[in-house]
Amino acid sequence: MHPTPEHIPGMHFYGHPSLAVPASSPRSPVGVLFLTSVRDIGADDHVGQIVATDEGPRRMEGIVERTVNETRSGGALEGILRVAGVVTDDLSRDLRHSSYPVIPEPGRDWIHPLDLETTEGQLVVDPRFTINVPSDFRALPRADRDGRAQRKEAFERRVMDIADERGADVIVSDHYMAWIQYMINDQYGRYGRVLNIHPAVTIPGHPFCFTGKTPTGDAIRHAQTGQPTFTGATLHFVDPEIDHGPPIAVASATPVHADDEPERLRYRNYQQSKLPLFIAGMRHYVERILPQLDALDVNSLSLLTHDASIRAA
Repeated sequence: MHPTPEHIPGMHFYGHPSLAVPASSPRSPVGVLFLTSVRDIGADDHVGQIVATDEGPRRMEGIVERTVNETRSGGALEGILRVAGVVTDDLSRDLRHSSYPVIPEPGRDWIHPLDLETTEGQLVVDPRFTINVPSDFRALPRADRDGRAQRKEAFERRVMDIADERGADVIVSDHYMAWIQYMINDQYGRYGRVLNIHPAVTIPGHPFCFTGKTPTGDAIRHAQTGQPTFTGATLHFVDPEIDHGPPIAVASATPVHADDEPERLRYRNYQQSKLPLFIAGMRHYVERILPQLDALDVNSLSLLTHDASIRAA
């Protein structure tokens, strides 16, 4: 028996008071499609590799791997969620100086073990399951706004098509290093079903709010001012602004030290905040929010605990 999310120490969940009691479990597991950038989650975070940590060399586990394992028998997401697929958006040029390939290859680093299988026995690295859709709009000159917009919309439409083909109910951005724009607009109507997991707090005004592309470096720089510093993670709805949408679950209990090296802090934060928060946050979302999503105003969800430590300063 797993504790309900509201009873997991160090984590804070958002919802509506009427949804405080878990809704009935879904009739079938909710399908999730991950959208990620290997150039960031791999080349920068070294997910899938052995990294230096406070406890010595350890393997860096990522969100996809942890989620797949938590859907197994006895896991926190058993019968609640299934991994429906993975989309990576990298161009060949993004990884030309990296140990990671654009698509999984035997003998090369990857963001999870190459033999990782879903509960249905699907090999995650199967090219029908992990699909590279190059975000080629990034290759166009920034001055070509119309061309970039057209290709960006085509990219997001392709991701949505894959989600539909794979039976995914929800799309989760995990270090997808571009702005999601079209799939959440009125035309495509997926607002509330596109989420982001960010490796820091994203609540404006919070003392440890580190948004954008450099949350690890920003946290270390904050610690170097001599102020006690913590970082964490946020699972939130994607809205038109980057790292801004309404929160679903937040943690801010990972200590940051002035002499931290980025690799050590990333590993510590994955273990203490990002991985456990994502699993608990997705369970909360699937059980308490998703069943009522069409009747909810997600912009008005409120903190479900009375602990004020996560509120804006």
